[in-house]
Amino acid sequence: MATNTSSLLQPPLDTQAWLNGVRAAWQRSGLRITGPRLRVIETIVSYQAPFSAEQLYADLCMHSDAPGRATVYRTIDQLHASGWLARIHGSVGEEGYIPCQPGHLHHLVCTQCGAVTSFEGCDIEQMIANVAEQTGFSVEGHLLQLFGRCAKCRSQGQVAS
Repeated sequence: MATNTSSLLQPPLDTQAWLNGVRAAWQRSGLRITGPRLRVIETIVSYQAPFSAEQLYADLCMHSDAPGRATVYRTIDQLHASGWLARIHGSVGEEGYIPCQPGHLHHLVCTQCGAVTSFEGCDIEQMIANVAEQTGFSVEGHLLQLFGRCAKCRSQGQVAS
């Protein structure tokens, strides 16, 4: 029986809900909600594709009230550790981040335009259990990213570079 893939796809990120969720999580964990941190998360939600820490820092530096590099990197680390940012590994080794909701998600990454689509579920638990049993390895987690061309790039007939 085929799996209903439409139920696995995550809806597009609601940026206001994401911002509110991050602020609420910071409050619950006792982190101060400072102006520099707010500028970092407001810039993060403005990106349409994965961004690097250096890109974020450079974009923030274009304004006179830019947060320091350490604030940018610490904020990214905290957001990633708490599940509000996902690290995306590109098909040729580059790395970036995208905002997401906390939880166990995987990603489809377009090798043409860089679009990222999140999805839930992965039926690889049995394979992981088998590998762990065969190797004696204690698996603590996994990362699943699929690379290819999104429907928009395919319909436009763009050729992968």
